[in-house]
Amino acid sequence: MPLFVINKIPVALTWKNDNQLREEIFGVDGVSRSYIQIYGKKDNTYKLQKKLLNKKCRENRDDFIKNYAMFDLSGEEASDNLWDLVYDYCAYHGSGYTSDARNFVEQLGDDYMGDNYLYPQGKVFYLDHYAAPYNLRWKLLRRKKGKIIRTVIDARNVVRVVGSIDEFSIIYKDKIVKCGEIFEVISNLRSI
Repeated sequence: MPLFVINKIPVALTWKNDNQLREEIFGVDGVSRSYIQIYGKKDNTYKLQKKLLNKKCRENRDDFIKNYAMFDLSGEEASDNLWDLVYDYCAYHGSGYTSDARNFVEQLGDDYMGDNYLYPQGKVFYLDHYAAPYNLRWKLLRRKKGKIIRTVIDARNVVRVVGSIDEFSIIYKDKIVKCGEIFEVISNLRSI
């Protein structure tokens, strides 16, 4: 899903919000066609969505933040939007990247089943998060952002995703993954 910054408010559209905006722009009958891009034809969907979001923000900023900047997803909706939200989080903060945890056979199976549209890197994927270097000398000599911490994100077992692209929590039955300025994994919730 596209990532927007509207009046300094980061907005990561969920599938539901994206579809709603496309209905307002293209009409109910034009939504399906708006997802198909024809080679050589200019696609203005991003610009039109940004223009509409700016208009909604000017009309009522509080409702805009509640309806578009914040999200509270649970169940299948959380699972379907999880990869896009984690990808947008990485792009917005520049703090890491998503990577595929599947082998070649699993990739072919997912492609055949049509799962690659919602889950480009599978329902179980990695969030490779940059850890800050220990000191400046180490950073300058090795020319790295730091070490990478790899976390497994499992969209099949997510219970809820809540927050905004600035800071949100992925809630499982036994752990919470907090994505924000500080990346945190809290596990073994059953023992707390």
